[in-house]
Amino acid sequence: MQSGDPSAPKPKHPLHFVLRAASSLVAMSAVTSALGFAYWLIAARHFSPVSVGKSSTAIAAMSLIAPFTVLGLGTLLVTELPTMTRGGRAKLVSTAACVTGAVGALAAAACAFFLPSSFVGIPNIGHEIGITVLFIAATATQGIGMLLDNALLSLLGGGTQLKRNAIQAVSKLVLLVALAAMAISSHGSFIIFGSWFFANVLSIAFVGITLMRRYHVKLSELVPKLSALRGLHLDAFRHHLLNIALFVPFFAMPIVANVTLGNEQAGHFYIAWSIAGLLFYLPISLSTALFASGARSSRNFLKEFHFTVRTSLLICTAANLVLLALGPWILSFVGSSYAAEGRIPLAVIALGGLGLVIKDHHVVLARITNNVGREGFLIAFLSAFEVTGAAIGGFRHGLLGLAIGWTTAVALEALICAPWVWRAYRGRVTLPEEAQNLVIAPEDLESMNLDPTNLNVTNADPAHLGAKNFGPKDLGKDGRDT
Repeated sequence: MQSGDPSAPKPKHPLHFVLRAASSLVAMSAVTSALGFAYWLIAARHFSPVSVGKSSTAIAAMSLIAPFTVLGLGTLLVTELPTMTRGGRAKLVSTAACVTGAVGALAAAACAFFLPSSFVGIPNIGHEIGITVLFIAATATQGIGMLLDNALLSLLGGGTQLKRNAIQAVSKLVLLVALAAMAISSHGSFIIFGSWFFANVLSIAFVGITLMRRYHVKLSELVPKLSALRGLHLDAFRHHLLNIALFVPFFAMPIVANVTLGNEQAGHFYIAWSIAGLLFYLPISLSTALFASGARSSRNFLKEFHFTVRTSLLICTAANLVLLALGPWILSFVGSSYAAEGRIPLAVIALGGLGLVIKDHHVVLARITNNVGREGFLIAFLSAFEVTGAAIGGFRHGLLGLAIGWTTAVALEALICAPWVWRAYRGRVTLPEEAQNLVIAPEDLESMNLDPTNLNVTNADPAHLGAKNFGPKDLGKDGRDT
């Protein structure tokens, strides 16, 4: 592909990957939220409230267990896969998926057999083999889906994640509608929960088949081998610690509200927290896309970093102004008491989004510069600080105190994280160096519609070809950058 060839594709904008990945993540959230609303609306109309309550509790338990079973492999593979050959990628992904599924099955079995049924929702989980196997299998597939969503982001952008989640949302909705039309309501909780499992299986199968056809992967290359994880255990643990530290506050805050405020005020808090979560999602999507892009190639990382910090802060500022004006009106759709009690706490919580932008970009810097272990301990401390600040505020000053306590803690986090983020924003951070050669299998070139016989690989742009720079001397026997 010569530079003077008029048929050669034009270079893409430096921000192309970040914008495409972030837009896919936002679209995924919009699609799954809309279809999820329709799903629960149909479930509520065709099945009893008891069935809906039991199944939703089981789904919540499954969704809570699954992130712990990924073991940091999802975000680790974001950084590893771009530096590998096709065969090495396939082997590593299949092995990681099997490990995640096995750990998920063991964790779900432990919860099914040792926790009261009120924790896992559907009665007889842990006592009847059918529903117990379903709960174990559903939790395993939920974890595998999360692994694939994360792992493939740096290679393929957010498009695959969007398609998988859309297929999952559509298939479970179609299955629920079909069963509801058949007037099968005697086992409502089993049917609702089962639709999630089958939807997970279909969406994972879609990803697997699509990638096998696109990259001409043979079944023999998908046979898992634990040796594919050689040398990655400690890195996976570091990513796992960091991921859990980031994950805990968002799920702990409603519990803190219930303990400190009581059921009624906790309900007011949960609605405000959920609305604010919509504000947080777009900046989080930008930082996630930034991490994926930086894992592919650090060539444009600082330019992308500058863009995502600035854009995220502008989005949060604009959203704060909108919520300040329209927050009471939005809350009034839920109920007058929510508007009366939650309007000021909502405005306070929304301010915390500005601090989260700084923290999230600090985390991205740590991942790209290979400081994940240290960052995990820092974020764990800061997350505990968030929960503690919220609890103290809630005990002393009720709902508003809880909101102020959490937002104050996030503001202090931002002060701690700001110096490094500011240096990166000004382009004064040193990134890991990349080698000069790019190794891509001929099959990968063909799948990208590139001619492997007419390509100057040494001078190729990895941001356009979908892999990070590395040389043959850097490859181990498993196709991984050593």
